[in-house]
Amino acid sequence: MKEKIFKNFSLKILSIICAILLWGIIVNIYDPNTGVTISNVSVQLINTDSLTDKGYTYEVVDGSKISVYVSGPKSIIADIKASDIIATADLSKISVFADYVDIDVKIEKDGKLLQNVEVTPKTTAVKLNIENRVTQSFDVKVEMTGSGSAGYVVFNDTISPTTIKVTGPSSAVQKIAQVKAVYDISDATSDISDTATVVLYDSDGNIINNRQLELSRTEVRFSASIG
Repeated sequence: MKEKIFKNFSLKILSIICAILLWGIIVNIYDPNTGVTISNVSVQLINTDSLTDKGYTYEVVDGSKISVYVSGPKSIIADIKASDIIATADLSKISVFADYVDIDVKIEKDGKLLQNVEVTPKTTAVKLNIENRVTQSFDVKVEMTGSGSAGYVVFNDTISPTTIKVTGPSSAVQKIAQVKAVYDISDATSDISDTATVVLYDSDGNIINNRQLELSRTEVRFSASIG
C-alpha cells in the first residue's frame, strides 16, 4: 500500500502544484482581483455617552465623511456601494487629552460581513473638538419690534420667567452677551398676553444660532398693556 502511495511521489506533488497554479490562473482570468475607491462613506460615532456622561461635549471637526479603498474579486467589488460599508469611531477609546479616535471599517452585504475583501479607510481617524459642558443662567430682556397702531402706546410690559439657563460647550456659552425675548407688536390695538421667542446675541449684537446650545426655555410669557 505504501509503495502505491509513494510511487512517483514527486510527480504527484508536482501535479498538485500545477493544478493549484492553473486554478489560480483561471480565477485570475475570469474573476481577477481589483480595487476601487468608494467616497462619501458616513462615519458613525458609537459609545458617545463615555464623554457626555463625564460632562464633556464634542464636535466633529473632520472625518464625518470618508473615502474607503476596497479590494477583492471583481465580481464582488463591482456590487459594493457606500451604504454597504460600516464605518465607526468608538468614543470610549478616546482620552480627553487627545482629539482623535480611530475609524474601524467593514463591509456588510445582505446582512453578512464580507470576509474575502480588504477594506482600508483613506482617513484613519475622526478629529474632535472636546470641551467641558457648562450651564449658565442669563437674565432675559424684552425686545419689542414694530410699533403699535397710530395713537396707541405700549406700557407695563412683562415677561415670565425673567431668567433662563443655557447649557453647552464652554466656548459657545461664553459668547452669549445678551438674551432677549423678542415680540412683534406691529398694529397692536389691545392688551397683549402671548409667548415671545428667546433669542441669543453675541457682544456684536449678532444672533447666535448654535445647535450645541440647549435652552431651558425657547419661549417665555409676554404681556403688555396697550392704550
